[in-house]
Amino acid sequence: MCKKPIYYENRKGEKPVKAFINNLSEDTKGKILARVEFLGDHWQELKRPYVDYLGNKIYELRIQFAKRKIRVIYAYMFKDYIVLLHGIMKKQQKYQRAIRPKQ
Repeated sequence: MCKKPIYYENRKGEKPVKAFINNLSEDTKGKILARVEFLGDHWQELKRPYVDYLGNKIYELRIQFAKRKIRVIYAYMFKDYIVLLHGIMKKQQKYQRAIRPKQ
């Protein structure tokens, strides 16, 4: 069963992940959109290095392209949706988690 990837939209009507993707080069944008579509079709099967669980029901889609490490943070919502929450370009090997699990 496939899940439909959708963009999170804030109260101002902004879609942060869509804006992040649209600001990238065409080839990078294509790679990310293809990987997001692949995630929707194969969400049950994907493991590291393609996806990683961050905690608190939050996941990251891991994309490496042209020496760039791109992450799209997402969550499973309702029955049929993957909500794309945030996109980042890694600049260093390790980064601080912006989303912390409940304690």
